This record gives sequence, structure tokens and C-alpha cells, in this order.
Amino acid sequence: MELGSDSRHFQAHLGLRSDAIDATEAEVALGTTKKNRLASANANALKLSCELLKSFVSEAVQRAAIIAEAEGMDKIEATHLERILPQLLLDF
Repeated sequence: MELGSDSRHFQAHLGLRSDAIDATEAEVALGTTKKNRLASANANALKLSCELLKSFVSEAVQRAAIIAEAEGMDKIEATHLERILPQLLLDF
């Protein structure tokens, strides 16, 4: 379905992007969709994400260890992680 100049003008007036519609039509024609496209990330963004995840896990283990130690246990159990998780998520 080809969009005429009147419909493109109408879409622009409403704030709709006609290039988004064209891109979707092009993906259908090429047989690609968002589901089967590979995602890529900038190398710096990937490094930063890894560091954030490392610090998140490290902080979770430290907080859970404090709770386990306060209860006189030598090992961290799932219940310790469940107890610290709400505040940890708010802090991050």
C-alpha cells in the first residue's frame, strides 16, 4: 500500500512518522522482523553493563552475608537474598 502525499501530510500533522511505516513495510518485504534481527551494543556500553552487574551481585552477596551472619549462619541462603532484594533494587 503506497501512501500518497495527502496521507503523509496528515501523518506529519498528527506527529506520526511516515518513515516508521515505510521501515516496517520494508522489513516485511525483506522477511525480517524485530524478533529475528540481531541486537548489537557499543563495546563501551557492554563493558559498563558488565561492571554494573558485577557491582550489583557483589553488593547483594555482601548484604546477604551480613543478614546470614547476624542469624549465626555460615552460608547464605535464598531467604537472605529475598530479604535484601527489595532495598537493593531501590538502591540501584
